[in-house]
Amino acid sequence: MADLNSKITLKLLIDVRSHKVLFGEADKDFVDFMFSLLTFPLGSVIKLLSPTTMIGSIGKLYQSVENLNEIYLVANRDKSSLLQPKVSTNVKNHLLLDTEAIAEPKYYICNHCNRKVTTVKSTVCPNCKQAMVTEAETGGENAGGFVKGVITYMITDDMEVTPMSAISSITLMNRFSMKNDVQLMEKVVAVGMKEVTS
Repeated sequence: MADLNSKITLKLLIDVRSHKVLFGEADKDFVDFMFSLLTFPLGSVIKLLSPTTMIGSIGKLYQSVENLNEIYLVANRDKSSLLQPKVSTNVKNHLLLDTEAIAEPKYYICNHCNRKVTTVKSTVCPNCKQAMVTEAETGGENAGGFVKGVITYMITDDMEVTPMSAISSITLMNRFSMKNDVQLMEKVVAVGMKEVTS
């Protein structure tokens, strides 16, 4: 379970005149938190109700996972763990700020040709026919959670999550029909257990 005092920061772009949050800029920790909401049986319920017809933000969150390109997911993680979660009474990352609770498999590499990787120790390398017994180091951007850590993500007010880019930011601002007289402000907020549960 996560430390009750831990916080995840989120950068918001706000239209000061209309007092509206245009979008948030978040890193891996916050997106993993949001996507982990779908690991509750809620993800299965949403699938049955059809996310496109569902009223509210959770349908958008579900569609974000559906639309997210697989290249943004960490190794050996697929969308089905979010879109079709198994019902469990033992949720490891309870209030979801501790995304490292998800077990990562071990990888073994061929230390003769260094071309093949397996999750089963002593598998014969199909390339050089030697046993793959050397455990590969894992970590960095692919350690735990759901999405890669080297990417910044954009989160809209209706919980749509996409990889951040200048073009997508400008497109989103146009969607809000931004005028020349708009006054933008950046604000950094911290999200912790208190904010999650209220």
